[in-house]
Amino acid sequence: MKHLLRPLLLAALVAGSPAAGAQDLATLAQQKPVTLTGTLDLRTVLYGYSGSITARRKPVSYVLAGRPKLNIYGVAVPLEFVVSEQDRAVRQPFNQFGLSPTYKWATAHLGYRNLTWSPFTLAGHTMLGAGLELNPGKFHFGLMVGRFARATAVDATTGLTAPFAFSRRGFAARLGVGTVDKSFIDFTIVKGRDDSSSVSRQDRLAAGANGTLVQPAENLALGVGTRLGFGKNKYWFIDGDAAVSLFTRRLGSRLVLGESTLPSAVDNTLGRLISLNGSTEAYTAWQAGAGYWKNGRGLKVRYRRISPGYQSMGAYFFQDDVANLTVSPSFALFKQKLRLSGSFGVQQDNLRGQKQLTSKRLIGSASASADFTERFGVDLNYTNFTTDQQQAGAVQVADSFRLAQTTQSFSVAPRYVLMGEHYGHAVLLSVDRSTLRALGSNVLDKLGEFTALNAFLNYQLTLVAPRLTLGATYNYTELDLSQGTDLNQGLQLSADRPFLKRDALRVGLRGSWLAARRFGEPGRITGAGLRTTYRAGQHHSFRLDAAYTAHQPNRDTPISPRYTEARAEIGYGFTF
Repeated sequence: MKHLLRPLLLAALVAGSPAAGAQDLATLAQQKPVTLTGTLDLRTVLYGYSGSITARRKPVSYVLAGRPKLNIYGVAVPLEFVVSEQDRAVRQPFNQFGLSPTYKWATAHLGYRNLTWSPFTLAGHTMLGAGLELNPGKFHFGLMVGRFARATAVDATTGLTAPFAFSRRGFAARLGVGTVDKSFIDFTIVKGRDDSSSVSRQDRLAAGANGTLVQPAENLALGVGTRLGFGKNKYWFIDGDAAVSLFTRRLGSRLVLGESTLPSAVDNTLGRLISLNGSTEAYTAWQAGAGYWKNGRGLKVRYRRISPGYQSMGAYFFQDDVANLTVSPSFALFKQKLRLSGSFGVQQDNLRGQKQLTSKRLIGSASASADFTERFGVDLNYTNFTTDQQQAGAVQVADSFRLAQTTQSFSVAPRYVLMGEHYGHAVLLSVDRSTLRALGSNVLDKLGEFTALNAFLNYQLTLVAPRLTLGATYNYTELDLSQGTDLNQGLQLSADRPFLKRDALRVGLRGSWLAARRFGEPGRITGAGLRTTYRAGQHHSFRLDAAYTAHQPNRDTPISPRYTEARAEIGYGFTF
């Protein structure tokens, strides 16, 4: 065991990226102690232009880039370096290190870890610290202690904050029982507190308004989540999440907490975990749903309500002051050949009546996918969002009191694929239309209206024997605004073919022609390109990528100048 302890401690110090999965200690002895992999890339770029524009880059430039990755007993440490005539740097793309070694049902968290235990308490926040998760059977236990955020002060050069923040420390805990996809109940708690000594008084004054000190805060969030499955296979369910968050915005405030703000029972119990004073406020958030769900088919009904100002130090952002009710059906017919799904509901804000305006929205979306034959199918999508904003208590006598608008989007994408012994055909058509309409007669609202139409038709031909792929794509884009119309349409052709043994050499050609009209001013854009790659064995590769573009409006203006550009890139890659 001693011969495993030293590499394990080294791995904990070196650590890995936050995105890395948990390291299974049960297989540690079978893993290689140290491995080094990565890529090295050298490329030279040639550039030339003509016309009424300024050069976008130097005529000749070079870049040497490397991405080595050191792996120590399964813990990856990626590095990166770049050397060019403009930049010389050595970077560590993941400057937050952490790992989660696992042994059977026990997992330890060390360093920077991003955890989600509840949608309203600990929801995807990155902590720097240490923690432990135990999942023996149906029981869940978790504890994470450390720093939620580091202190940031005022930039002495610019006078700006980046943004201003105290060092924030605390803990998160979880206790529950059950199986996630059937029935369970989980309790979570998050406690965070700002360290007032982590930022100087001068910086607190600079970041405050009207010469006042920015005050540290403290937060206690308690949450519960549950799911109850019914029936033989638990396909029928009721689920929900609820949380209460006590947030003290000014630690050390002399204002006394009133009985009307929080009941004395809360003060006597939770007051032992958080400092309560006149700046303390209580917020709630909850959601509940019920339905039937099996293999992506079923019906869900869900209600979600988040009070104004709700926040937790264990999450970065909440859309607060919102309540919505949604119904989400999903089902399949004709042996899965027709699949339908959607979501429909209503949403509103101003839950406490504290705003001058209340916004009500109808929200809905629907999608359908059909496979009529093995070759032919179609996808349909539709969304509709209608907002009606009314001044609270106002009598509707003029549209100046009202913001009412609807946004709609509809898309259809038929597809046809035919594969034969000697050739293959693929056809895809996609049409998408979006509109924004103001329901009132206010002139300013009408200025924001638009209609956008996007369509493309793609055809691809694959010839099996010569290993040749040919493609043609027609694009059409039209945007109608109150100021005028933008229209672009054009054709792009492409060809791609591998050569030599094991497809070591690949050559691709492309060409495009685009007609454009900018508020009635016509023009065109043409382009051509060549891309070749050659793999010399397992470790070496060479490539050439050249492109030419000509922008040719009918009138040469500062807004739309005439120009041509040519760019060529020669590169070499080494993989180890």
